[in-house]
Amino acid sequence: MQKPTEQNAPAPVPPSASPQATSSHPPPSSETTFDSIITQNEEMRAALKKASRAAASDVTILLLGESGTGKELVARAIHNASTRKDKAFIAVNCSALTETLLESELFGHERGSFTGAEAKRRGRFEMADSGTLFLDEIGDMAPSAQAKILRAIEYREFERIGGEDSVRVDVRVVAATNRPLPQMIENGEFREDLYFRLNEVRIEIPPLRRRKEDIAVLSEAFIKEFAAAFKRDVKGISHVAMAYLMKHDWPGNVRELRAQIKRAVTVAERDTLWLEDFSINVKVIDTELPLSDSDDLSLATVERRHIERVLELTKGNKRQACVHLKIARPTLDRKLKEYGVKIQR
Repeated sequence: MQKPTEQNAPAPVPPSASPQATSSHPPPSSETTFDSIITQNEEMRAALKKASRAAASDVTILLLGESGTGKELVARAIHNASTRKDKAFIAVNCSALTETLLESELFGHERGSFTGAEAKRRGRFEMADSGTLFLDEIGDMAPSAQAKILRAIEYREFERIGGEDSVRVDVRVVAATNRPLPQMIENGEFREDLYFRLNEVRIEIPPLRRRKEDIAVLSEAFIKEFAAAFKRDVKGISHVAMAYLMKHDWPGNVRELRAQIKRAVTVAERDTLWLEDFSINVKVIDTELPLSDSDDLSLATVERRHIERVLELTKGNKRQACVHLKIARPTLDRKLKEYGVKIQR
């Protein structure tokens, strides 16, 4: 089964002319500032304003939000707005490392401290001295590592693995998580004292489904980015495709939108992104979604495309499609034959 086609598409959705858009295109992450973070959403703007105020001091900041909402982008903006902006910004993904590797990564090790430790190695705390250390997904950190992190933040000193001497550092910590830390504390999975230490300033980054007004301006920025990177002459998105983007729930948030635009720009055959250039699956059958950019709105065409949409939703499962359409299986088979609809599973 094919997606709804877009024939005789109107002009692409034009770039946003609203003066409320913070920026039209994000700079490289090393140059990220609060002004460069794209948003027209009031909740997101309030979060950025709070982060901007906190950036001027050395308070520890805890960023909360779902995966893909841009927590690291905000952390970089905090660093670049602080007095430490000329020093290092060091990021560590705590969920990507085992307990042993995480401790070595954070605190370093002495030569011969374990098998394979052929030389002394500085950890991320030392590398971030006088700068900012970003601890991403801190909710996934093992309890033993949490205790050492607490001491390093509280007293600004630690020992390398296998070492006896304390190493002193001056590091500003920004942490982030997509997990419910209070609930984890109740379950004994996260240290309460570490939570209080990290939670000096708490900032929640809203998910993209609560920032629907940002989809168009973010898409515009990503189109410019990837059109330039891939040398493609893509200028915008059709109204049909944008309607589907607006209806999608975006469980992967801005990261998912960026990946979808990247894919669409890569495969697009026109200077406008059409619905078939995307791989999203809108889970809700909504009659307000445009059926096509075509002017053919005859009853037969509308019915055929609606059946195609339902079969796409059910991944070609006729039984489930009949339930959604509220028709019997013989009726569906007759209509599929009449309209020449072929099912792709």
